[in-house]
Amino acid sequence: MITETQLSGLLLIAALIWGVLLILNGTAINIKFFEPLSTVAGILVLLLSVFDKWAWRWRVFYPWLVAIPYLQGTWKGQLVSNWVNPNTQEKTPPIDVYLVIRQNFSSLHIRLITKESGSESLAGSIVRNPDGVFVISSTYRNTPKLQIRDRSPIHHGGLLLNIQGDPTNGLEGQYWTDRDTKGELRFVSKSEKVYFDYESASTGYYGKNGDD
Repeated sequence: MITETQLSGLLLIAALIWGVLLILNGTAINIKFFEPLSTVAGILVLLLSVFDKWAWRWRVFYPWLVAIPYLQGTWKGQLVSNWVNPNTQEKTPPIDVYLVIRQNFSSLHIRLITKESGSESLAGSIVRNPDGVFVISSTYRNTPKLQIRDRSPIHHGGLLLNIQGDPTNGLEGQYWTDRDTKGELRFVSKSEKVYFDYESASTGYYGKNGDD
């Protein structure tokens, strides 16, 4: 998100270029030409802030101005891992998982929640592949609950999720960690509510189109 100082600098450069061109064209200018600069910058910063937080979601801007899909909310799905329990030598069965997305036009924050741990994004973005498919790309830190850290320590990883449908009706992809584990993720239902923990997320209503 551009700051008021940065915007003021850009406006000043634009005004100087405009003034030089007017002078070269033989037009007389005076200092009053630059007086509204700070007011204009403040108004533009306010408008950009409103756009960044809310207005970019409006369908009127899609897709001619804003092409990225709107994903904010809590997605319900399943995680399938290749992790093998060292005590039983058996693979972990699929587990319920929730993907909490907080999204502005200029930023994306995701949190993956299971019954035993939470994974918080360290960096994340939505990119568009050459074939037009949008993908969530993220690195994250996983923090298991304290009582299970003897078998599941804090670790880091990454994930890629394909964004399906227009409007989005699902997310599907893979993850991997620095513990040499990996697996698949699939989300097919969504709540517009942003949940903060597994217990509250598990009691929410999830519609196929994200409707509560």
